[in-house]
Amino acid sequence: MSSLPFHFPDVYEGLAEAEGLLVLTSDAIVLEYQIKDVFTGAFKSDLKKVVLPFEQIDDVEFRTNFLRTDITIQMNSMELVQDVPNAKQGRVRLKISRKLRREAAAIAHEVSITVSDRKLEKLERLEIESHDE
Repeated sequence: MSSLPFHFPDVYEGLAEAEGLLVLTSDAIVLEYQIKDVFTGAFKSDLKKVVLPFEQIDDVEFRTNFLRTDITIQMNSMELVQDVPNAKQGRVRLKISRKLRREAAAIAHEVSITVSDRKLEKLERLEIESHDE
């Protein structure tokens, strides 16, 4: 199991931010995060947890440049990420510390391979089922 710290900036129009941990399991990406106010950090939400099954992930994109590193996860449905801060159209962008860019690249690569493998397995099952009919 791998994990990676991340954050969501500018939550609630910049009045809050969210920090969390991305955890890879054998079946899913798990996002655990907490929202806190940007002024004092004293007001924190309860810990939130979102499970993103590999079968429902369409794509994972890793991007980095001099100023930032992020992982974008595109789901095939908006439902699973409807309560995730800054999620739009089933897409979640996680900002990663620059010093963790290698770990982020490795995790994004691992997820991409797993998602591709699951899609291939699904296509093979469909092909077998269509031949059985």
